[in-house]
Amino acid sequence: MKIYSYSKLSTFENCAFQYKLRYLENIKVDKDTIERFLGNIVHYTLEYTYRNREKLLQKANPKEAVVQLFRHFWSKGSENTVDFKVFDGYKNSIVVVKRGRGPDDYKIMGEKCIERYFDAYFPFDQNKLLGMEERIQIKLDTAGNYLLNGIIDRLDETPAGDIEIHDYKTGANPPGQAKIEKERQLPLYQIGIAEKYPGKKITLIWHYLMSGIEFPLVKTEEQLQGVRSETMDVINEIESTKEFIPRKSPLCSYCEYNGTYCR
Repeated sequence: MKIYSYSKLSTFENCAFQYKLRYLENIKVDKDTIERFLGNIVHYTLEYTYRNREKLLQKANPKEAVVQLFRHFWSKGSENTVDFKVFDGYKNSIVVVKRGRGPDDYKIMGEKCIERYFDAYFPFDQNKLLGMEERIQIKLDTAGNYLLNGIIDRLDETPAGDIEIHDYKTGANPPGQAKIEKERQLPLYQIGIAEKYPGKKITLIWHYLMSGIEFPLVKTEEQLQGVRSETMDVINEIESTKEFIPRKSPLCSYCEYNGTYCR
């Protein structure tokens, strides 16, 4: 059995044909959307900020320093950045799907996300930081036949000794509580983290940065078992699929294969 990820599973559920091209045929297309780019730059800015918190506190204007960091990452990527991941800044080839908007509109949105988060959490010392972009492996069954890899945006330990799994979202429209409770990504991460921190209370927190809305959630073991079963069902469906049919939806406009491999 292959090792999966939440991204692979959600891709299959959205469009089996996209899954086939991306993960089975490994077709690489140099096409990125402005939404994906924005999300990456916001994530990188927050990751760098937490990792370099002590340096940030020494700045005369820490808030402006973080906003300037975002602007630097946006325009120049990781250029002149020490001990951090390598990535590119904005390129003209990045696709803007929504009509009436341009790259600068999304840059302003990103700056507002960073400013709003800074105002809510500076000096970023509410919890003990356990990890940023923390890589984990999730075992869904006792035999280890169903495995997933995952990357947690931020992992914290609270002053009470509890664990928090944080996830940053840059989508403009936050979902309702009912939809959050059906999400599988963070509960899957909880399954993996619970093995590392047995007996600890684990809270899942979705941060919708555009609006400043947050959704904290605690899952019971019974609910997690349901997530395990649902996820294994999806994996079984992928493994048994012979024909990967395209599925038309509003997401097609954001697909890297739209207009070339699929119309």
